[in-house]
Amino acid sequence: MTAIEISHLPPKANKILSIQSHVVHGYVGNKAATFPLQTLNWDVDVLNSVNFSNHTGYGAVEGECFLGKDIQDVFSGLRSINMNYDAMLTGYIHGANTLDIVGRECMEIKRRNEQALWLLDPVMGDEGQLYVNKNVIPIYRKILRSGLVDIITPNQFELEVLLGHKIHDLQSLRQAVKHLHDVFDIKYVVISSLSLSGEQLGLKGNRSNKLYCCVSACHLQKLVFFEIDKYDSYFTGVGDLFSALLLDRVFRSHDILQSTNEVLTIMSKVLYVTRELCIKHLGKDVKAKIGDFNSMKECELRIVECIALYGQRDCDYEPFEL
Repeated sequence: MTAIEISHLPPKANKILSIQSHVVHGYVGNKAATFPLQTLNWDVDVLNSVNFSNHTGYGAVEGECFLGKDIQDVFSGLRSINMNYDAMLTGYIHGANTLDIVGRECMEIKRRNEQALWLLDPVMGDEGQLYVNKNVIPIYRKILRSGLVDIITPNQFELEVLLGHKIHDLQSLRQAVKHLHDVFDIKYVVISSLSLSGEQLGLKGNRSNKLYCCVSACHLQKLVFFEIDKYDSYFTGVGDLFSALLLDRVFRSHDILQSTNEVLTIMSKVLYVTRELCIKHLGKDVKAKIGDFNSMKECELRIVECIALYGQRDCDYEPFEL
């Protein structure tokens, strides 16, 4: 047998543990995060918190949620073979007991390797609607009080739930972010989507078709914002893909502003490709609606088709401070 010569060996992949939901059809949770991370040279160990036929936006779903004991057994197996990780990504975890076990195990991994990067996406709800049991909220707070989480990526509603009060203007937003830094010792805060309007942020002009992403870090003096276009459709898995790509960028550069700009740029392209392929296939623009499984199927993120985008380093957004 003749050995095949390889002049340049690829770099060894970094190791990440991704704990999120799983769906057979569609792209949310681990289905949205795993493939993009693999294309970026991550060796992804996937731990699924649920195993569903599809995401809940279809209006009906079959499958099961894994119990805390199930998750604990998996972690016991990983410990028995001495698994260690360069990074951890935690997303949707449905119950308090399961979340508590995930939190304790991830804290232990972090204590064994202080350099491991932990991004926690507290997936609890959106647009004023909570889609997890309220008993997970104090567990999230307990995990954050450990001071071991490096990055948190809530939307505005999830941040309000975590802190127990509404964010209604720029001043209350500043106070909320300061709490995350000072009390929970979180290095990077990226609020993936603000429901505050441009007017509430004190911005001039008509910005009704815009959304805002807010970034804060311990070393930054002010909040940094990115203004992004609002899509008139319902997309799922956007936050899960965003968090996965952000973890990759921050792990490599430690530059939260550059990383966020790159990821937002990629996300805009993914949504564009998703929408354009839908139009090409159907001959018309379809807007996904919750409970309408036909439109939901057509508007699933084109995770595979966008393979060439994940490694791009373009920055199309102009950040501004407030």
